[in-house]
Amino acid sequence: MDLTQPNTDGISSFENLLANIILRVFVWVIACVICFGNLFVICMRSFVVTENSQHIMAIKSLCCADGLMGIYLFFIGAFDLKFSGEYNKHAQVWMASIQCQLVGSLAMLSSEVSVLLLTYMTLEKYLCIVFPFSHYGAGKKRTLSMLVVIWLLGFSLTLVPFWCKESFGDYYGRNGVCFPLQSDETERPGARGYSTGIFLGKESPGHGA
Repeated sequence: MDLTQPNTDGISSFENLLANIILRVFVWVIACVICFGNLFVICMRSFVVTENSQHIMAIKSLCCADGLMGIYLFFIGAFDLKFSGEYNKHAQVWMASIQCQLVGSLAMLSSEVSVLLLTYMTLEKYLCIVFPFSHYGAGKKRTLSMLVVIWLLGFSLTLVPFWCKESFGDYYGRNGVCFPLQSDETERPGARGYSTGIFLGKESPGHGA
């Protein structure tokens, strides 16, 4: 068995981390759009005077979470350039490396916090619409507390695979792009159950809406 052979994940090839030119180009395009787009929103929201400062706090927090996905894509693009033409020589070392683990956890953190923030913001708006005369409204202190809780929960969900290596194995290193929510035959039962729970958790808010 050739240990230098990369996993067949539909994204990587023997030569490149990103198999085709479309992926290699668009990873940079999308990364730029995500990072600069969210940075623009943060800057604009900082200069716009509004009475609903709690909503602005939530939007800025969401922009930060989304921006992490852009940073993740920049890293993937950079490592694709680094391994260009000889990815098969580095595939197994790359997927087992701390760099891949950290890059994958960055994507996971971005994804989880974004979903949690959108769920929280949707619930806030729902309560305001359904009970318009109940004087319901999250104060600045409570909003800040909720945002801190959401980020802490996101970090916890991201770090669990690092704490339980015997159950999760190389959770963030099963494919070249280090994104964990891809199930295969080699995945451990604990990791599969965790990924399924995360996936269903992401789908639930969308179906509920």
